[in-house]
Amino acid sequence: MDINHKLQAFNSKVFHAYDIRGRYPEDLDPNNVELIVRGFIKFLDKFPGKNVILVGGDVRWSSPEISKEVTKTLVACGAEVWDLGLSTTPQFTFSLAKSKAKGGIMITASHNPVEYNGLKLFEGFRAMSEDVGLKEIIRIVNSGKIAEDSAGGFLTKKDYRSEYVDFIASNARFKRKPKVVFDAAGGSVGAILPDILKKINLESDCLFLEKDSYLKNHLPNPLSKEAQIPAREKILETGAEAGFIFDVDGDRVVVLNEMGEEVRSDAVLWLLASRIAKRGDTVVFDLRSSRALREDLEELGIKSEKSRVGRTFMNTVMREHKALLGGELSGHFFFRDFFNSDSALFAAMKILEILSESKKKLSALVKTFFRYAHSGEINFKAKGKDQILKKLEEKYGAGERNYLDGLTVDFSNWWFNIRPSNTEDILRLVFEAENRKTFGEKEKELLGFLTDLGAERV
Repeated sequence: MDINHKLQAFNSKVFHAYDIRGRYPEDLDPNNVELIVRGFIKFLDKFPGKNVILVGGDVRWSSPEISKEVTKTLVACGAEVWDLGLSTTPQFTFSLAKSKAKGGIMITASHNPVEYNGLKLFEGFRAMSEDVGLKEIIRIVNSGKIAEDSAGGFLTKKDYRSEYVDFIASNARFKRKPKVVFDAAGGSVGAILPDILKKINLESDCLFLEKDSYLKNHLPNPLSKEAQIPAREKILETGAEAGFIFDVDGDRVVVLNEMGEEVRSDAVLWLLASRIAKRGDTVVFDLRSSRALREDLEELGIKSEKSRVGRTFMNTVMREHKALLGGELSGHFFFRDFFNSDSALFAAMKILEILSESKKKLSALVKTFFRYAHSGEINFKAKGKDQILKKLEEKYGAGERNYLDGLTVDFSNWWFNIRPSNTEDILRLVFEAENRKTFGEKEKELLGFLTDLGAERV
């Protein structure tokens, strides 16, 4: 097939706000992968240095297949390709930073079902998004001015595994060794977690360490209540103090307390900030977080910055404000000491440090944070999403509006945010009120209004 036929078959719909993702091989087919890689190499031409590109992938059955296409295309374009093999996304970020490579391609669809896969692209160790490079790659491919074949490319194996283990272990300083449960979910964390636990001499109950290429152990999204059942049962069985559930590529973690209950991620960020941050430090949070987070940070003299939802957007705000910490409701936690990026294992070690220094249980440590009634994220399938947002804007015109990510409307005693998903064809709603009475009123009002507009809760 000549290049014109390849370009005609290019599917830009796999590009999302902060990564490239779709069903494999229906949407993200070999032709699409090749064109994206060639567009990526052309994009990197404007940056100095040799074309050293790192490639890694998660445990999915399709990741090795996509990796072969990626590496083959990179070598054909003259790149020096360093293959990391199976990797978590944070491990991949660490390797990029240590290698000083020009860029990288991590093959993963994160928490999506097994029929999906995707590409996370990096310039240096900076994750790319629609604001940083992805739109330009679409433009490059559509223009036909993609990287052509070039001599000199080759493929070699690289391994930063031991350095990554040492790095995570060196950031785990315990006054005592808490009793915890880890659920690797059959994902990439399972390949590295045992070495870290051995290094820090922490005996723990570990679930699903074996690689599960078809994601059969439980749902791959750790926020799913169903996915939390095995870790919850193990906590209750063993009397563990906490549990940590990782997603497939190891960049997200959901924390469970000693009763096996999920600790909402803005409360986890609050706990980290209240113990680690100092007056004058900056903490970044996504706009779905409770008002309690911002209020408590201000009281401690800690600056706070809002971010759009999405790890690459959070990463950008972290860099811009030289922030110490950052966190999203989805379970991404960012650290200046981890290249302003996210690492679920790094976060878990910091939470365990806090537990080891306290005589209180985890539920007690975060109890004061939960003073407002918060909905968590509620999802809706809906046609005409832009029209729905416009109708909501009209109905709640008396509130203070913000358009950082979707529509946020603030009132003195409650607020809501509604935004189109960056990865799925749905609307996501979060709202919070100062007490349960107001919460119940606004829940009935908001959900009823959305239903009348044709939105269907999922």
